[in-house]
Amino acid sequence: MRSLLFLNIILLLLLSACDPVKKSTLSLSQENQYKAPTWSSPFLKGFEKALFRTSLDVADKHLTGISIIKRTSDSSFHFTFSNEIGLTYFDMELYRNGFRPDYIFDPINKKSFLKILQSDFALLLFSESEGKPTRRYVQKGSGDAVYMYLGMHIYAFMDIKHNNLTGLAGWSNYFDAVLVRFEDYESGFPKEVQILNPKIKMVLTFTFLGG
Repeated sequence: MRSLLFLNIILLLLLSACDPVKKSTLSLSQENQYKAPTWSSPFLKGFEKALFRTSLDVADKHLTGISIIKRTSDSSFHFTFSNEIGLTYFDMELYRNGFRPDYIFDPINKKSFLKILQSDFALLLFSESEGKPTRRYVQKGSGDAVYMYLGMHIYAFMDIKHNNLTGLAGWSNYFDAVLVRFEDYESGFPKEVQILNPKIKMVLTFTFLGG
């Protein structure tokens, strides 16, 4: 019994260390009963393709240019990212549980980094409400409702007034804990999307240019 309690404590500490959301920014909702909204990534229902001005900062590298995210099937997207003179950084097919690289810029072609990036894109592109959240919080400042889905290792941030998904946070281990922000919605799609992965000092920003 004592060893089982010890293992549970260790598991709780590990989950807390992986958790990308600072609990100090949230207030636990006082509602005992609530109806969780149905939500999905802006890149799911009705999305076909979009053009973005894009920047990537990771460690000491800073890349800028134009990217295209295109839906290629019900379960895949194609992502290309190049600079203004045509130098390709990424050309890859993205799936919920993996990716197929056609080309990766050599300075960032690192297996560990690409594995984390794939996990980030899986959260960005494929997330949708499944099951029931285990807790409901309120984000201090914005007032957004925050639903925690412990079994999915996901937090969903919702602007309830406009029924918009404003953020996602997820993790599977310490290094891939990530926060995705969706800002300035127009006609049902955000003008800016930002992926922040603090453990590897990565910020990936997409500014919408057109569909």
